[in-house]
Formats: sequence, C-alpha cells, structure tokens
Amino acid sequence: MPIDYLELNAWHKRQATLLYHFASMPYIKELLERIDALIAFADGLLDERAGLDTAGRALADWRPIDTAGHFSTYAYPALVDFRENVVKSIALRSFEQYRTAGQDQCSRMLDEYAHQMVWASREQEDEFKRLAESVFRYAGLLSDVMYRPSTLDDFSFWYLWQEQKHLFPRMPRFRVRTDVVGVSGQTPPRTGVYVPQEDPMAALQFAWTGGYGELGNTYALNDFGRLALERVGRAGLWSDAVGLQALINEPRHRDLSDIDDVDRANVNLAPSAVSREGFEGRPCRWYFVEMMNDTYEDHDGSYAGTASTATSTRPHRVEAGQRVPQDGWWYTPAQMGSRRYFKKDDTFPSLPGTDFGTVLWIWSPDQSVPKIG
Repeated sequence: MPIDYLELNAWHKRQATLLYHFASMPYIKELLERIDALIAFADGLLDERAGLDTAGRALADWRPIDTAGHFSTYAYPALVDFRENVVKSIALRSFEQYRTAGQDQCSRMLDEYAHQMVWASREQEDEFKRLAESVFRYAGLLSDVMYRPSTLDDFSFWYLWQEQKHLFPRMPRFRVRTDVVGVSGQTPPRTGVYVPQEDPMAALQFAWTGGYGELGNTYALNDFGRLALERVGRAGLWSDAVGLQALINEPRHRDLSDIDDVDRANVNLAPSAVSREGFEGRPCRWYFVEMMNDTYEDHDGSYAGTASTATSTRPHRVEAGQRVPQDGWWYTPAQMGSRRYFKKDDTFPSLPGTDFGTVLWIWSPDQSVPKIG
C-alpha cells in the first residue's frame, strides 16, 4: 500500500527545522566542546590566581569564599559534573534515549560560588561569566526541546526562529508520514519530530522511543488566541506588536489574569502577553515528520505559507458556505473534534459564535472511518 506523504505548512517547517537541529548529535557535541573550552578557561584562571590566596587573606582580609581555593573546591566540580552529564547523554543516544543538558544545576552553583570572583581580575571575571552564560544559553535550547512534558507553543517557536534563522540559509525538506502515528501520553513509534494531525496552528514536538520521551499534549490556540489570529492574521502572529497591544487594551480584555498593566503599556511585551493567554494544551494524534537527508527547499524559510497539503494530491481548503467538492472526511481548525464526513455538493457549515474569522474546511489526511465503541 503506497504511503500518503503530506507537506508541512511554512510555520511547521520552521518548527521541524529547529527541533531537529537542537536534537541533533552535532549540536550536543558542539555543546561538549563549549563546556571543555569553559573548563579550560577556568583551569587557566585557577593556575594563574591560586597563588594569591595567602596574600589576599593576609593583606586584604579575604574571607574563605573570596579565594580561588574555595572556587576550586565548590564551584569547579559543578562544571565537571555538567560535562559528565553531557558525555553520558551522548552515549545514551545509541539507545534512543534523550534528556535535558543539566545546565540549571551548574548555573545555580556558579551563581552561588562565583558571584564575586575577588581572586580574579575584573576582566577575567567578566570573561568567565560571559563564556558561562553563553554555554548555559546554548545548553538551554537543547533542554527546551527535551523537557517533559513539552511546553513549546507557536509563540515559543516564532521567538526562537527570529533568533536562530540565520543558521539556516537553506531549509531542509520534510515529509509527513501518515503511516507512522503517535498518541499524546504514549511513547512514539519512532524517534523524531511529530506534527498534530488536524491543527495547522498547533505546535510540533520531538519525542523518542528509549524511555521518558512520550508525546505530550499539543499547545493550540484557545478562543482568545483565535481572536488574536483573526485580528492580525497568520503573518502578524506574533510580529504585529501594535495590533496585539490594541487587542489586550480593549475594555473586554482588561480582566485577563496573565496580562498586567506593564504588558498593556509596553508594545514590545504585547506578543508574549497574548501568548500567555492564547494557548491551551490538548491531547491529540500525531504524524511522524521525516527529514529528508541532504535535500533542501528552494527558499530560506522567510516565505508565508498555508496549511498542510499533500505533495501528490493537494487537499482542498474551502470556505464555509461553499459546496463540498469531493466526498470524504473534512475538518476545520476553528473547532476541535470537527472532523466529519461530507458528500459532494453538500454545503460546508459556518460556526456561529466563534472568533476564528473565516472558517475553512480542510480535506482530512485521515480518511479512515472512526471506530465505534
């Protein structure tokens, strides 16, 4: 039986690109190299400055916490443990096991014991902290992908893409495998990226088979999120800060609990404020997203896109009120659980009372009859 391949929409392609990048073996090996460079820098500082401890305590009244010896005893081991965690994580990939980088514990230890590196010069202290912050930020991007349950949503990916898109002058090609199906709360059948079956606005996830890599709920737009989508359009979500600020400042939205007066006054905070109110977690079924090795798109990912479409036969997208062009199962992203069977020449219904804007009915990639009981 031939496989029905689907194509991701533009935003989902960006998400898949980011997820596969941060989950890749080259990325975690680069993290190890950065940790080694940070440790080497710390080694150099300790070798150079440790001899000052005696003079510092005698002449400058250093406390024990101010000495290089104290840093070496209490802070330096946290760097070594961080490195060992990443080394083990690399080895576990052979067993399809993935995990966070473990940077938070190391960061907390350095904050406690390296808050004021009296034993180092100001320039050395500043450089060490700069290198450490860079390593923790790099590790944090990997950890965000591996964290369970996943909390990444469309805004998270949009913000991350603005930061990281310079890394992708060419976009990888992907295809959606409708024959590889995952379910929220369960271990996926294959390690990799998964896309929700029927919601073009819901976020993708990376999941794995080697333990603790279950697919979680997807984060999809709730009623307020769909209202924001209607106001600014897909291209303006989340870049139209002015339009989103106007939305949260409407009188009927003044009581939103996760948006405060600071958010309402600062246009730059409006997108993140809307995102805090605009999503809800939902269980769903997922399709596996296969990355096609050494194959790239003809563009750099800066284009605007549409909903997921089949590469062989492009699924229909028809507005409510129009006639059904083909017998089969259809759904609308304006309503969860909307998948239903229509006959040709029926009329697609509208959804009164929704804030989604124009209601589009989309050909469902799953044309199987649902099981009863």
